[in-house]
Amino acid sequence: MLFKVWGIVFLSLVLAGAVFYFYSNINVGISYRLFHVKAKNFLDFLLPVLVCGFFASLILGVVVALFFPHAFAGPLHRIEKDLVDIGNGDLTKVIKLRKRSEVHDLANAINVMVADLRDQVRRINDTAEEIGKLLEEGSAEDTEKTLEKVNRASANLQAEIKKFRI
Repeated sequence: MLFKVWGIVFLSLVLAGAVFYFYSNINVGISYRLFHVKAKNFLDFLLPVLVCGFFASLILGVVVALFFPHAFAGPLHRIEKDLVDIGNGDLTKVIKLRKRSEVHDLANAINVMVADLRDQVRRINDTAEEIGKLLEEGSAEDTEKTLEKVNRASANLQAEIKKFRI
């Protein structure tokens, strides 16, 4: 993105420089005196060129401003909508953008983060299910063994939950 902005600025400078170069390469002499041009100095000749260069750069900037942000706004809006779903608990969501999208790296980073969260929640869920099964299957005869297994599973569950900062 930064290179595109630099490219636009460079193109505008080249355009303005070319206009100044071609306009300032005029021989000032008898031909201007014949047309009764009343100019006190060379800046009087450059003022119209400066104004034209300004408006040419302004028009170029407006045209670029109309089309350039669309490459960012569309994908960012899509990412924003998907992040709302992810924030509401849908960890199956995968952000898919066009391959030539400007924010493809951001979408990939979010997808990796969501996949890691999905794996952590899956491990927590598996451990909680294990605790539930142990409590259901536990009998009065081997209460001590069941309690030991529940304690181990509970420690695993707490270790997984401690990975989150709340």
